[in-house]
Amino acid sequence: MHVIFRKVDEKRYLIGLRRDDPHDTGPDVPPRIGPGGGPVPHDLVHFAIEEVLGIRLGIFGQLAAGGDCDGFFFPAPEDRKKLADARRNKRISEAGRSDAVRSELIAALVGHDGTVRHKPELLSDDEHRRVSSRIADLIGHWEQTGHGEDLVLHWPSRKVRL
Repeated sequence: MHVIFRKVDEKRYLIGLRRDDPHDTGPDVPPRIGPGGGPVPHDLVHFAIEEVLGIRLGIFGQLAAGGDCDGFFFPAPEDRKKLADARRNKRISEAGRSDAVRSELIAALVGHDGTVRHKPELLSDDEHRRVSSRIADLIGHWEQTGHGEDLVLHWPSRKVRL
């Protein structure tokens, strides 16, 4: 799955999905406004955390499995299959609840400058170092992305059965 971050300006971004890997489920998701309002996109932080820690069904694992993360990532109306989508979304959301909560708790440790506060009960020293490094790397790429341009990241393919 490819995750597209489009920089609107210094504090706003759009996020969309291309589900183009053999293990991805569901149609693409057109860009929508991302949450936050600071210089570091909130969803970019989740991406780094979940990628580095191998969080299986956090935000992006759920999306690759065809979920909509409780309604935040809807496909275009012509691509929706309401009953099938609702059933799949419910299964994925329930299975991924603890992973998504872990991702949110760790994302809450990240300041507007991308600095990750350390809480040993959430991250080991090694995990803290690796997450901090990946966030810094992605922020560097984001800062070089111009207004109206895209930063496209590949979510690692993982087969998920639910």
